[in-house]
Amino acid sequence: MKVFEKSSIGGVTLSNRIIRSATHEGMGDTAGNPLPQLTDLYLRLAGGGVGAIITGFAAVQQSGKAVPNMRMFDDDRYIDDYKKLNGRMGALAVPIFNQIVHSGGSTASFISGTDVVSPSPMKSGLYLSSSRGLSEDEIQETINSFVAAIVRSKKSGFSGVQLHAAHGFLLSEFLSPHVNRRRDSWGGSTENRFRIIATIMERAREKVGAYPIMAKISAYDGDRGGVTLDEGLRIAELFQKSGCDGLEVSCGGINDGFNTLRVPRKIPADVYFTMLQTYRELPAVKKMMVRLMMPLMVKRHTPLYNFNVDAAEAIKKRVDIPVIAVGGIRKLADIEELLDGGKADYVAMSRPLIREPGLVNKFKSGEQSESRCINCGYCLFGVAENQLRCYNGKLVS
Repeated sequence: MKVFEKSSIGGVTLSNRIIRSATHEGMGDTAGNPLPQLTDLYLRLAGGGVGAIITGFAAVQQSGKAVPNMRMFDDDRYIDDYKKLNGRMGALAVPIFNQIVHSGGSTASFISGTDVVSPSPMKSGLYLSSSRGLSEDEIQETINSFVAAIVRSKKSGFSGVQLHAAHGFLLSEFLSPHVNRRRDSWGGSTENRFRIIATIMERAREKVGAYPIMAKISAYDGDRGGVTLDEGLRIAELFQKSGCDGLEVSCGGINDGFNTLRVPRKIPADVYFTMLQTYRELPAVKKMMVRLMMPLMVKRHTPLYNFNVDAAEAIKKRVDIPVIAVGGIRKLADIEELLDGGKADYVAMSRPLIREPGLVNKFKSGEQSESRCINCGYCLFGVAENQLRCYNGKLVS
């Protein structure tokens, strides 16, 4: 069965083709250091049979911090902790790729302690905040921060890195014509909007050589004037040209009603008011307005399952590097079908592995053929202020 055969990405061996997709764990302290619970979680996932782990995001700059309990990776002082983490993981032979990010306009000043920045000035519906456009010098600083984080990842013993260039964070903001309205060499054409990533890749390769560098991309989004699948295919080609070792294909932009988060039923407003500080502290009148506006803020996107497989298949036809499909993948039969059918080289899962860290072993043994995750989505809101856990559709204050 192809699902459980050995393979490799960028020279790194995986025991099977099911990857734990990057999932913010909420397991950083106030200084951004990893908590012991993070190692415990990765040990459970590795023992549960995943072929590889992609970490939750770590910020390359203070201005890129998206949530208060986010891990930071903007200084060499973090290296020793990750050397210890990777040392403990080594015996299990499950590779770990460190996902690095700058959140761009998807944050707020009360979180980062700095100005909110993006390629061009914009407003974010997530934190009800506004950003200013980056200067040329700041773009160069951001590029160097990504490169430094890649170097740190190698020194820390990670098997490789993943650039987060999806979901409305800074690199995907640069890729999006909806957000990036610059008229200099960093905006305009697809190639110009990709320039920041091409420069990161070029400078990183000078320092780390063939060290594996993957990327997560939104093949398309729901922003008006945003990235269409046709342009997503061109972006995928540019990633391959830049020397990227693999692409995880997702979807979604910054203000498209959580296109990347698909749930079978309406998310109650109380989830926002309980789990997110920005909304919890709103005056009563504004809370009432949010309740009325909720259907516009969080749209119900369809299909609910396997919703990026078609995009992954289209991209796989255009590139020669490994393609990872993510998004609503829940059944072993679906995984077998898309892998055997050549629609993707790997699948990545997030929420199912929050509910059941040992799911892959259950698939392999025949104990289980699909995830028990009900796709409520509460975990993705709760982790903004708490450690990652499964809520199973139950609101916890």
